[in-house]
Amino acid sequence: MNGPDNDGVKVQFVPVGRQRREWMWKARDGSDTITISGQRFDSLRDAVRDARTQFWGLADDGDDDGPAVA
Repeated sequence: MNGPDNDGVKVQFVPVGRQRREWMWKARDGSDTITISGQRFDSLRDAVRDARTQFWGLADDGDDDGPAVA
């Protein structure tokens, strides 16, 4: 997942929890610094929305068709 100004940031979404129903994200930038969300999200969509906000300041406009991750 790359954003407008942070093309060197790679974000990975990981299922967590006993039944793997919650999500966290991990990000690595060009200098190999790793950032972890530190929060669990109830859905992948919520995790993607949070990562977009954290790294690219992109607010949720309500027109999201779902996660755009590779």
